[in-house]
Amino acid sequence: MYDKRLDAIIAAADTGSFAKAGHELHISTPALAKQINTFETEYDLTLFVRSRSGVELTPQGRDFVADARGIMHQCRELISRTRRRSAANVEPVRLGVSVLRSGRRILDLWQKDAGKHPEIRLELVSLADNTTTINSIIAHLGQDIDMVSTAFDADYWSRYCGTLVLDYEPLCLAVPREHPLARLPIITLDDLTGTRVHIIAQHHGGDETARDLLSRHAGIELVDIDHYGLDTFNACAQAGDLLISKPMWADVHPQLVNVPVDWPEPVGLSYGLLYPRDPSPAVAAFIERIRELATV
Repeated sequence: MYDKRLDAIIAAADTGSFAKAGHELHISTPALAKQINTFETEYDLTLFVRSRSGVELTPQGRDFVADARGIMHQCRELISRTRRRSAANVEPVRLGVSVLRSGRRILDLWQKDAGKHPEIRLELVSLADNTTTINSIIAHLGQDIDMVSTAFDADYWSRYCGTLVLDYEPLCLAVPREHPLARLPIITLDDLTGTRVHIIAQHHGGDETARDLLSRHAGIELVDIDHYGLDTFNACAQAGDLLISKPMWADVHPQLVNVPVDWPEPVGLSYGLLYPRDPSPAVAAFIERIRELATV
């Protein structure tokens, strides 16, 4: 690597002042002057003419600074290339993403640390919402993908994988735009009399409280689904049925709108990351950093 005193020499050449150069490099004027003086003495060079008004490069100094700039540029390029090669050899951390599981909040958090952790290389892997159920995702964590961001029942899924809870998603209803309920600011359970509500099947990791509350109203017909996919949203939009939804899906389908529900008690899911029970060191490091960023 180049002699770090070159930074002081270049700054003084650019500013014409030891004081201004010291301010630019966040060191005192005497400290900067000492770096340049010792460099000149050590190599028997006279790079600057000093005066009360500032400093000016000597002819020898002008040639030296021109060559030094090239050396410094080459060193920075060497470091940059080495970092890129190191990053290419780092085990990737693979986040599964789709329309329903966009990972936007995770990516926004990670962006806060952009470039600060070359030892962690995040990759995005596409998931198919219609054919990839959450059960299938969990069963294969660590194979094609390492983690997925979604809303989940933490008590249920913690039995099958690691969970990092970052937020809370109150359950709402996705309602076809032409349905009368779509115009309400909030829906009560009594408003649902005579409707069909699609809901995740019992014991499939959904919110069982919502099912219990809805099933107590004889006028509400529950339609079990085994997963959420774009086909599920399309079917409800076409049939005029309602679908248990989450705020994170507010803009998923153009013909459905999310409407809050006045539940008699809190009804919702955790939001965060699902990952293998025994994550790789890279995945564990990423999870821990996201946890830290979420609390900042």
